[in-house]
Amino acid sequence: MRNMKKTVFYIILVLLVAGMILFAYYYGDKIFKILSPLFMAVFIAYAIYPMVVRFERNGVKRHYAIIIIYIFAALSLAFFVIFIMPHVISNAKELFNTLPDIAGRYRELFNSYISRIKTSRWPDEIKNMIFGELNVGTGFVQNYASRAMKKSLAILASSIGIFMNIVLSMIIAYYLLKDIEDIKRSTLMLAPKKMRNDLINLGRELNAIITNFIRGQLITALIVGLLETIGLYLVHVKYPFILGVIGGIANIIPFFGPVLGAIPAVALALLQSPTKALLAAAVFIVVQQIDNAFISPKIIEGKLGLHPITTIIAVLIGGEFFGILGMLLGVPVTAMIKVILKRVIDIIV
Repeated sequence: MRNMKKTVFYIILVLLVAGMILFAYYYGDKIFKILSPLFMAVFIAYAIYPMVVRFERNGVKRHYAIIIIYIFAALSLAFFVIFIMPHVISNAKELFNTLPDIAGRYRELFNSYISRIKTSRWPDEIKNMIFGELNVGTGFVQNYASRAMKKSLAILASSIGIFMNIVLSMIIAYYLLKDIEDIKRSTLMLAPKKMRNDLINLGRELNAIITNFIRGQLITALIVGLLETIGLYLVHVKYPFILGVIGGIANIIPFFGPVLGAIPAVALALLQSPTKALLAAAVFIVVQQIDNAFISPKIIEGKLGLHPITTIIAVLIGGEFFGILGMLLGVPVTAMIKVILKRVIDIIV
């Protein structure tokens, strides 16, 4: 009888998870649009929580501490916009204006290699196979670039909506931090008494995952992006600000991130000279070694508890269904789902 209950439970659990995945797949855009201010608020709350605690230890009330941090963040943003943003915009504008030239130069290189293959003595079967694979690869790159450009333009067009979401997120984050203890108590009151200890433990595990991701991976990505920007600037690779930002963001993606972040920099440096391409690659390799040896061990307190194979699959699935954002968030979301499922099974079975 007990085995039958377990079997029924697992079947129901699998169906529920499958239903949630299908629902998220078909209505992902609407769900994300509705919940994005909440997600951003959680990010903000986790990012500034350590500073709020420090202010409280020095006798500052929590709501005053949050306001002080917001004011400091606003001043820092103003400094960034006034002194740093012009360089980033200048890099981006210059890069955007030279994209046709860059594409043309790579098209010439591509055509020269095609001509060499056509005039080579290789068997026709090998030539046809190579041309077929090149056509598939070229089509994939063109489609991906087109989708990325459309998404970028859509993001720029909806900048007012993004600004409003940020403001709304800051308001939500204020109340999350101010009333977090009341929120915890109210949430626990909704659960049966025998489940409350399990829910508290579940909350601690989820909190550890989110903390590790936000305060660990994102801070590490910021430092790595800054180091890559400085390195590219020192070796005189063009557009170091934009390429450093891309490298830092890509660094959040496990396994694939450092390589994905290095590709644009090396590709653009190659147009300057092969030496510049080697120097750009060296910058990313050196920064990655510094990250592995010193930065990540100091900042990231713990791992997410996933096997490397699971991590790779999570990144691939996230990228397939949700693009770059899915690759960035696939691993922490998978770790959270694993913890939730484990706790649910422990509670019910």
